Amino acid sequence: MQKKEERKKIHKGILLAAVLAFISVLLLSVAGVFRVQEVTVTGNDYYTNEQIVDFVIEDGYKRNTLYLYFRYKYLAQPEIPFIDTFELKINSFRSVSIRVYEKSIVGYVRYLGKNVYFDKDGNVVEISEELMEDVPMVSGLFFDQLTMHQVLNVKDPDIFNTILNITQLFKKYEIYPDEIHFTGTGGLYLQMEDVKVTLGTGEHLDEKVARLKQLEADLHGRAGTLHMENYTDESTHISLEANK
Repeated sequence: MQKKEERKKIHKGILLAAVLAFISVLLLSVAGVFRVQEVTVTGNDYYTNEQIVDFVIEDGYKRNTLYLYFRYKYLAQPEIPFIDTFELKINSFRSVSIRVYEKSIVGYVRYLGKNVYFDKDGNVVEISEELMEDVPMVSGLFFDQLTMHQVLNVKDPDIFNTILNITQLFKKYEIYPDEIHFTGTGGLYLQMEDVKVTLGTGEHLDEKVARLKQLEADLHGRAGTLHMENYTDESTHISLEANK
């Protein structure tokens, strides 16, 4: 009787081991079949494809299409700086696509050691220590407080129209200044490396930025003030005043 019980225990142990082995093989097979091998990323300018993949998919066991499906169907998305939202689509067992919707950013101001990024209407969309490439710093704006998702309370809200206008021209002509500065007298200038480009009060900006693009290569390595306050298509006088 005792031997019979022992044989039953042995058989149960063998059966349990076989079941566990089968489950292990099944899990390994599923993990292999559903292992993400191909990722397509669209809509991203601020981050590279690889950075987006690291944010959304990560690595290890999470790099699995089944896991990703349930993760983003039933759980909240992770917060990614400068990203408003994203969509993840399962294309096949091993292929996914990510569509990124970035926050609209036209510039940033420095405040208490942080970079405060704002959109075309002056709404604060991100506060970060990270410095985004090709997003100009805007100086000369005066405000006494700021809040996420609220408009910077500057004295003249119309200044954001000027910022939007000039940043759109930067994209059009592929110019990337280090800084946009508004003077207390209503003037505007750009800082491009060691060259200060004075643009006057913001009139004829399209003509000025187009001409600046033509001069950009010649300004590299030089220092001084490029006077474009009075530049128009009719009056084309420009002078570079060297630093003293």
